[in-house]
Amino acid sequence: MLPTKKKIFRILRWFGFCVFAILITVLPFKLLTEYSEPEFGFTFSNYYAQYLGLDVPEVYEAVLTDMDFKHVRIPVYWTEIESSPREYDFSQIDYLINSAGARGVGVTLAIGVKVPRWPECFVPDWADDLETQASQDLFYEMMETVVNRYKDNPALERWQVENEPFFPFGECLTPDPERYAREIALVRELDPNHVISSTTSGEQSLWFLRAKGLDVLGVSMYREVWNKQIGAMVFPHSPSLYALQRLLASPFLKNVIISELQMEPWIPEDIQTSDTPIEEFYSMFPVADMIDNLEFAKKIGVSEIDVWGVEWWYYLKERGEPRLWETAIELFNTK
Repeated sequence: MLPTKKKIFRILRWFGFCVFAILITVLPFKLLTEYSEPEFGFTFSNYYAQYLGLDVPEVYEAVLTDMDFKHVRIPVYWTEIESSPREYDFSQIDYLINSAGARGVGVTLAIGVKVPRWPECFVPDWADDLETQASQDLFYEMMETVVNRYKDNPALERWQVENEPFFPFGECLTPDPERYAREIALVRELDPNHVISSTTSGEQSLWFLRAKGLDVLGVSMYREVWNKQIGAMVFPHSPSLYALQRLLASPFLKNVIISELQMEPWIPEDIQTSDTPIEEFYSMFPVADMIDNLEFAKKIGVSEIDVWGVEWWYYLKERGEPRLWETAIELFNTK
């Protein structure tokens, strides 16, 4: 069977991106990079903290107390806030946003189907995977309910609509540009007073193509990853690639930030948390990696870097390996 025009275009697009990445990787990064001292934030997932067997308030309060973060991104999981149609429970989100606000930490609420942490997409069982009109109507009703509940909260800094919506990762349906555009329009109509952001893969996308409709674009930065096909791999990109991507995207946006800076290991699927020695986990992402990734990210010239992995640091600390947590206190405590 001959390839369709869409497949040919996709192949050419990724070939072009690979050539672009190779060329810019070999350029001296000093030609493009701009070292910055950004503000720092973090993503906090109550879902992931619970998965690790941690007490959510204990971890969250420890992060807010021990580190001087200016921003926090909080995923709003549809599966948690609406376990049955129109029966909402906002107790966890209320606690997280109000606790941050009490400390002067600005909040980004990530809403939609795809929000941070595996399996990436969180659709209640009763919603039929958004395949019926009734489920779609309830999805938009949920979005409206969340926005109206928090749009006047003084801690709210911005909305994030979906997480890497066009990156094919996670247990998700095919990306739906029409639904994504409708979500952005809905949030902007309901709350014209806050900026709207979304995110894209820092290593595997052209950032400026994801700027449409947004005020702020967040990009992830994962230098070492793992997948079933090739195992562990390190992206060869130099800081110049990210810096050029930022420069190309900046004319279309108010700001480009790093929304996920890798500060924890990418754990292979066949490794179970319960039966792996803590020393082995630490060796997958030691303090040296934490410091190196942070210095790398500062060369991109962004004004905000949000780190990824605070729950993991606390998990290790509670099991006798405090080095990541203690180093984070040194790096992110300007009090």
